[in-house]
Amino acid sequence: MLYRYLAHGVVQEKEVTPSFAQHYDLIVAGVGTAGAYAVLAAARQGVSVLGIDKNSGAGGMGTFGYVAGYYYGVGGGLHQEIDKEAEALKDDLFCSDMEAKKYLLEKHATDAGAQFLFEARLTGVFIEDKTVKGVSVFSKGGLVNYACSILIDATAEADVCSMAGCELRCGRASDGKTSPFTGVKVSLTEKGELSGSNLDSGYANQYDPAYLSRSIVWAHSNHHYDPHARTLFLAPQIGIREGKRIASEEDITMEDILAGKRTQAPLFYAYADFDKHGKDNALETEIMQDWRVACNLSTVCLSVPISLKTLIPKGYKSLLVAGRHLGVDHDTASLVRMKQDLQKCGESAGVCAALAIKRGAQPPDVPYEEVKALLVKTGCLNEAHDVGMMFDDDFRRMKIQWLEDPAEIKRQLGTDMPGIALYSCKLLGDRIRRNLVSWLDDEDNMLAQNSAVALGLLKDHACLPYLREIVKRRDSFYYKDCRRTNQLRSAIAIYLLGKFGDPESVPLFREILCDQSEIQKDLYHRIKDPSYKFSLNEDFNEVYFQIISHAAVALTKIIAKNPSVKQEGLAILQEAFQDDRQIRNTTSLPPETSEYETINNIKKYVESFCAAN
Repeated sequence: MLYRYLAHGVVQEKEVTPSFAQHYDLIVAGVGTAGAYAVLAAARQGVSVLGIDKNSGAGGMGTFGYVAGYYYGVGGGLHQEIDKEAEALKDDLFCSDMEAKKYLLEKHATDAGAQFLFEARLTGVFIEDKTVKGVSVFSKGGLVNYACSILIDATAEADVCSMAGCELRCGRASDGKTSPFTGVKVSLTEKGELSGSNLDSGYANQYDPAYLSRSIVWAHSNHHYDPHARTLFLAPQIGIREGKRIASEEDITMEDILAGKRTQAPLFYAYADFDKHGKDNALETEIMQDWRVACNLSTVCLSVPISLKTLIPKGYKSLLVAGRHLGVDHDTASLVRMKQDLQKCGESAGVCAALAIKRGAQPPDVPYEEVKALLVKTGCLNEAHDVGMMFDDDFRRMKIQWLEDPAEIKRQLGTDMPGIALYSCKLLGDRIRRNLVSWLDDEDNMLAQNSAVALGLLKDHACLPYLREIVKRRDSFYYKDCRRTNQLRSAIAIYLLGKFGDPESVPLFREILCDQSEIQKDLYHRIKDPSYKFSLNEDFNEVYFQIISHAAVALTKIIAKNPSVKQEGLAILQEAFQDDRQIRNTTSLPPETSEYETINNIKKYVESFCAAN
């Protein structure tokens, strides 16, 4: 049997003949948002369960992280039972619902026969022929080995999968960065109520202890002071939104979701928008930028069915995952990580594992209908949760239907909310191309410019002069499709010129990036009031950042596609980012703040690109 463990982040292994202190049917590593419900669900199926966690209790971000409410995700399953009880119990015990939930998760699980090992660290995995056999744990000052029939990795950081040698991915393709994290400050309001404030705190690297420690200290020291509330404490667990993800037996990608490709054997439905925190859209994938930047659809919510195969590391047996490290791409990770959905993910994994154990089989061998019946019974799986695509907030609530009628597309392209029409054009392709070309010179300026954007999505060269003119004019118009993070038309045009690899745009980008007087232009100072709709704040020049970041990344794409402009393009990038001018024009805040690191990500990307070329 092999014993695998991590030493300085590198997987090591050795042949062993282990001695196990005890055998459990199921071990759940990590008893947080997902893992707590995996323990509870499996224990209620009558199998022996051990839950292991580094914290002193269960619940993860919903308890130790003090994230009390829910953003999106869909209710249903065991977590609604716990939530309801916690709401009632907090008044009886004069405590927060987070503390009540922590107590209830442990009580219900232990009442069902589960055991917990808290303040413990997983140190290694025992494995044979890619089948997990057990784990080693550091607890109470010593090492102990436990055997199991199935193991669920619910650590969020894929700790078990890392040790086991599973194929993993992390971060976005452009620079490896994961989504920004948050710190939570808990206060007592003047009305005597508990209040938690989330602060986007920059780009942590949770796999580098020194870097992570600095990030936590910096984040906690930069919470805003509220004179009308008394600060009680800072949540002991920070909100890390993304980390390592497994390569699963059935990965889910953003491309699959938008194309309507989906499993026919769902365990539960995830539901949210592509909730990509961070402003550096220029470093995201092309499909994300088409959706979020060019079509301005950042707040569209989508239902995504999750199957058992997405919870199984590719090629491994007796190992499931439950949590945000399931088998998705970087883009989709921002959609499937909502607390309610991860709680259902844990419940699903626990049920699948328990049924497999009782059959003496692997989870994929359990008939789907048997799993489905149990998940439907608790409400974890509910076909009513499959609502498709929607704008789903107080600003705009409507189900999305893609357009095919040219007259309706023309009407919507003539408005400041053209997102649905733009993406419909992308889907229609050649069927709408001729119409779009004919609208380029329409007297309705909004229709003409939005037609150019639509043709840019189709990579039709007829739009290029119009996109260049939008950039040359550099107006400060932004679209209004969404309640937040609406996109600047000039930045959209720059992105599309980069997507084309348009060499004729190089002089425009030289002016934007290298002209010292660029920051003086009116568009960078016209939108002054902090705005949620445009994500503007007083410490960050959003307009300048969007123009500069998209221009820099667009130029790297043009260089990559046109060897003839390589030297000129590299010289422009090197001149533009030779010092901190772009950073200081964007924000006055210091290093390691979210604002500083956002523009610094662009600088580092450009420096890396120049060094490689």
